[in-house]
Amino acid sequence: MLTLYILAGFATVLSLLAFVISREANRWITVAGLGLAGLFCAVGWGETLEAFGGLYRLDTLARGLTLVAILGGLWILLLGPAKKFEFPLLVLYAVAGMHIMASSPNLVVLVIALEVFSLPLYVLATWQRDEKGFEAGLKYFLLGALGAAIFLYGIALYFGATGSFMAGATGSGPLYLAGLFLVMAAFAFKVAMVPFQWWSPDVYQGSPTVVTLFMATAVKAAVFAAMLRIFTPEGLEVWGIGMAALIALSTLFGNLGALSQTEAKRLFAYSSIANAGYIGLGLFGPTGQATIPFYLLTYGLATGLIFAVLSMLSNQDVPLERLRGLWYRKPLLGGAMGLGILSVLGLPPLAGFWAKYLVFQEAARAGFYGLVVLALVTSAIGAYYYLKTFFLIFSKPAPVQEAEDREAEAALAQFGSSEAPGIPVAAAPMGLTQGLMAPATGASLPVRGVLLVVMVLLLLFSVLPGLGLRFLGAGLSPV
Repeated sequence: MLTLYILAGFATVLSLLAFVISREANRWITVAGLGLAGLFCAVGWGETLEAFGGLYRLDTLARGLTLVAILGGLWILLLGPAKKFEFPLLVLYAVAGMHIMASSPNLVVLVIALEVFSLPLYVLATWQRDEKGFEAGLKYFLLGALGAAIFLYGIALYFGATGSFMAGATGSGPLYLAGLFLVMAAFAFKVAMVPFQWWSPDVYQGSPTVVTLFMATAVKAAVFAAMLRIFTPEGLEVWGIGMAALIALSTLFGNLGALSQTEAKRLFAYSSIANAGYIGLGLFGPTGQATIPFYLLTYGLATGLIFAVLSMLSNQDVPLERLRGLWYRKPLLGGAMGLGILSVLGLPPLAGFWAKYLVFQEAARAGFYGLVVLALVTSAIGAYYYLKTFFLIFSKPAPVQEAEDREAEAALAQFGSSEAPGIPVAAAPMGLTQGLMAPATGASLPVRGVLLVVMVLLLLFSVLPGLGLRFLGAGLSPV
C-alpha cells in the first residue's frame, strides 16, 4: 500500500511545489520518490496485500512489474534533466498509473490506470517541438484513443457475459469470446503487437530518445501484468488461438521489418514489436507470472542500455552509421550498447537467452510447438540485424563519425537538456543537422555510474538466472 501512497503523494505534492522550487530540485525529489516507492515495493516480497474491497492487489506479480516500471522512470529522469518542471511530473504520474494497472484485477480500474499513464505519455511523445515530434504525439494520441474505446467496449461485453468486472471470471458463448478478443486487441495496441503496431516506429523515432526508452520498457511491464491476470492458462482454449495469431504476426513482422531500417531508434522499434510477441509466449504456460516478469526485467535492463547510449549520441534521429566505431570513440558507451544488443538478441549465456528460453518453454508446455519453432526461426532472422549493428559498433571509425561527435558535444554544451531545441536547421550552430543537435545528456560521472550498475546487473542475471527467477516467483503457487 505504501508504494501507491508514495507515488500518488509525491505526484500531488510536487505538482504544487514545482512552481516554487528549482527544476533540478524537482527532478531529484522525483527520483527520490521513485526510489522510495521501489524500496517499499520490495518490502514484504512474496506477500499479498489487498485493499479497497479487492480492487487493489499487491502480490509478487504486481511488485515485480512495478519495479520494472520504476526502473524505466529512473532511467528517463537520470539520463534526461529537463528544462521544464513538467517533465519529471509527467514521468511520475505515468509510473503511478502503471503501478495501479499492475496491481488491480478489476477491469474498470484498469481502464482508469490505462488513461492515467497514457495521457502523460501522449505529452512526452510530442515533447520535441518539431515536425516529427508533432507527428509522433498525434499518432500516439489518436490511436491510443481508439485503443481505449476498444478496451471499454470489450469490458462491456465481458461484463455482459460474466456479470463481473473482475479478471478471471468464468463465461462462455460468443459474447464472452468477443469481449476477450476486444480486450486483447486493446492491450496488443499498447505493447505494439501486429496488426496494432503501426504507431510504434514513427512514435519511437519522433519522440525524444529518453522517452522512447521509457515507452520500450515500462509500458510493456504494466500492460503484460494486466494480461497475465485476464488471460490465464485455465481459459486457454478460448483466447489461445487469437493470442497465437498475434504472436506469430508480431515475431514475423517485427524481425522482417527491422532488416531494412537505417535509423537506430526505428530499428529497435521493430525489435520491440518482435519482443512483444516473444513475451506473449509466456501467457500460455502455468508459470508465466514468474517467467514474463523475468523477461521484462532483463529486456528492460538491456533495452535501457541501448537507448541510454543512443540518448547520449543524439536526442533525435540516430542513423546506424552514427554508431560506427563507437567502441573506439567512446569505449564505455560502445561496451554498454554491445552488451545490451547481445542480450536482446538472446546470445547464450546472457540474460536475454535465459529469458527467451523460459518463455519458449511455457509455450511448449501448452503444446504450441509450431509457434515455438516460428519464434526460433524469427530469432535467427533477428540475429542478422542485431549482429550487423553490433559489428558496426566495433568496426573502425571514419573521420566523419569523429566530426559528428565534436558537433554533438558542441550542441550539448549549448542546448544541454532532455529536449532538443527544435530550432530550424539554418539556425543550428556549426551547420548541425536536426539529427545531431542536443543529445539528451553527456557521459557525466553519475550517468557512467548508472551504465556500469546496469551492466553489472545484466551480467549477474546472466550468470545466475535462477536467482532472478526465484525472486520474481516468490509467493506464487508451485507448479
